[in-house]
Amino acid sequence: MTDLTMEEKNLTQLIHHRTDIKNKMDDLNKQLKELRAEQDFNDVLLLRKMDAEGVSRTANDAASVSINEDTVPDVLDWDALYEHVTKTQDFSLLQRRVSSTAYKEMLKLGEGVPGLQPRTVRRVNFRKL
Repeated sequence: MTDLTMEEKNLTQLIHHRTDIKNKMDDLNKQLKELRAEQDFNDVLLLRKMDAEGVSRTANDAASVSINEDTVPDVLDWDALYEHVTKTQDFSLLQRRVSSTAYKEMLKLGEGVPGLQPRTVRRVNFRKL
């Protein structure tokens, strides 16, 4: 018997294939999560040892490592921030992303929002049984 192409499979076969894909992705995501945790712990140890030795850059035959510091915002008072943004019109402080949940609620209430229009996104909702 020859293997069917994806286009030739029936719905049951496609759902089984989707289940196989999901299982593989779950396994890989679990491995990735574990590796990220291991990497984060390794980075903490690298930072500690580099600080203790007073170096900000080092290397061996496999890789070079350097400490990078960056300044990032930590919001202490959202109301104060929004007041500042509104007063100064400096919207560059905020990332451009509209809340889908809030927008859908406004649509349910029959309210439109200037500059926005609804767009339907179709996805396959998949739950393993």
